[in-house]
Amino acid sequence: MQIYVDQSGKVEYTSQDTVIAYSNAKRKSLVIRAEEKRKIQQMFREAGKPTIFAFKTFALLVYLLIRDDVMDIGTVMIDREYVGKEWLVKQVLLQLLRKHGVSIDKGAIDFCHIGKKHKAHMRALSVFHGEITPDMVVTSRDVLPYVL
Repeated sequence: MQIYVDQSGKVEYTSQDTVIAYSNAKRKSLVIRAEEKRKIQQMFREAGKPTIFAFKTFALLVYLLIRDDVMDIGTVMIDREYVGKEWLVKQVLLQLLRKHGVSIDKGAIDFCHIGKKHKAHMRALSVFHGEITPDMVVTSRDVLPYVL
């Protein structure tokens, strides 16, 4: 199964929540609240790595979203949120998957433009606006084991 992943409310916008959603044959979404993102951002600052906060956190959130379904997923197509840093997002995501026993080819993760009418975008936006309940609510504690 090929899935499409989109984000609503960028990770680096720490005054608002972030929603990550995927869609195709299945749909799933997660939300991380603004205050939780600020805690994670502080962890990156304390570790001396503030510049990778957005990219690594985004990759971590994608991992948390797909990890339970990864055996059913053939290809992950991620919206082009961080042009120029897609290699870093992909590298972090591949490392997380492989570290947790998932054998995945690097070609199985790619980036594309996901339009406003795409189901993944609509799902993320609906959760962001509170019209749909997210499948997962992520906290800084969920992310902490993977941060550094």
